[in-house]
Amino acid sequence: MIRLMWSGERSVRYEGEHYRLAGVHPGPSPAHEIGIWLGVGGPKLLRYLGGHADGWAPSNSFFPPASLPERHAAIDDGARAAGRDPASIRRVYNIFGAIADAPSDEPFHGTVEQWTAELADLVGIGMDTFVFGAEDDDFEQCRRFVEEVAPAVRQRVAELRASR
Repeated sequence: MIRLMWSGERSVRYEGEHYRLAGVHPGPSPAHEIGIWLGVGGPKLLRYLGGHADGWAPSNSFFPPASLPERHAAIDDGARAAGRDPASIRRVYNIFGAIADAPSDEPFHGTVEQWTAELADLVGIGMDTFVFGAEDDDFEQCRRFVEEVAPAVRQRVAELRASR
C-alpha cells in the first residue's frame, strides 16, 4: 500500500487481507525514491522483509552480533523465495557504545582498534552500514567514530576483500 501511495498514479486500488484501497487518489510522488526499512527480528517477519522490503535496520541492544547470522539467513531465504537477490537488501546496524583509549571486554566499548575489528567482523557476516549512537549524543564520541573508527573499518574491509 505504501508503494502504491508513492506511485504518482492518478488512482490506486488494493485488496489485501487486512486493508483495502478503492480508487484512492495518492498525493504527489516523493521527490526521490524512499526505501521501506524494517527493524524486525522474528523469523516470519525477516522472511517477509527479504521478499518485500529494501533494508533491515536492527540495533545491537536488541540483536547482539551473535544473533545476526541466523537473521541474515532468514532474510536471504525470503529474498530467494520471492525471486530477489539477497544482496539487494541493505543491512544497517545501529550501534550504541563508547570509544575509549583503554581496551574493554564489553562489545562496542573499547579502543579504535577493537571497534575496527568488531565492525569488520560484522561486515564479514553481512552488515553493510553502521549508525553510531553515543551516550547523551556526546560530540567527542561521534567525532571519534567519524574520524577514527569509520576510516579504519573501511581500510580493514578493503584489505580483507583484497586478500580473498
